[in-house]
Amino acid sequence: MGEDLQSGGEPEFLGQCSDCGHVYTIQELEDGELRPVGTDGTCTCGNDGFVIHPAE
Repeated sequence: MGEDLQSGGEPEFLGQCSDCGHVYTIQELEDGELRPVGTDGTCTCGNDGFVIHPAE
């Protein structure tokens, strides 16, 4: 696939940590999981759950 799963890939959306609310650029994986780009898949608070950031 050529994608580095440690850092994500191309940003697709803005996403928000479902615990602390920190906003990241995220991508949606084939299984529907949302992961922040440029991280190991977790927020700085340690949470690994994200939601798409609502448009304002």
